[in-house]
Amino acid sequence: MEKNDWANVSIENALDGLSMEEIERLEAYYMAEAECLMAFGGQEKKEPLTFMLKHLRATECLFKTLQFPWEESVAVLYGSFMHYVALEERKESGKCLPDFMTELIKRMKFLAQKGPLITALFRRYQGQRKEVEALVALKKGELNEQQ
Repeated sequence: MEKNDWANVSIENALDGLSMEEIERLEAYYMAEAECLMAFGGQEKKEPLTFMLKHLRATECLFKTLQFPWEESVAVLYGSFMHYVALEERKESGKCLPDFMTELIKRMKFLAQKGPLITALFRRYQGQRKEVEALVALKKGELNEQQ
């Protein structure tokens, strides 16, 4: 798959072009990855593909959130925060709130500069999620056919 193709690929088509042997290897890969994640997190080892799907959805959501246009929001956030600082400094003096705002803006600038990387990671996790969803659907389909 090309890196830009995943947005247009449906779950049903995520495994197109793969032989049964390749699908089995892909499933084994995701099962092994899920078991490592479950062991690291102290999770019970049941339904590894379902666990992996939840993990991929959460990670994909994180990267989607990080695609926020940070540079465009600096002025609004800075103005809002400075208003907050002015209100807080009336209550208590000696706080380091302006330093906190400076660090926040540095982090926003960093995220804005990493936009292409974040987008690429989002697309990769989106592709992995669709592959795992297709594997889960394939497995459910096989179970339904056996019954």
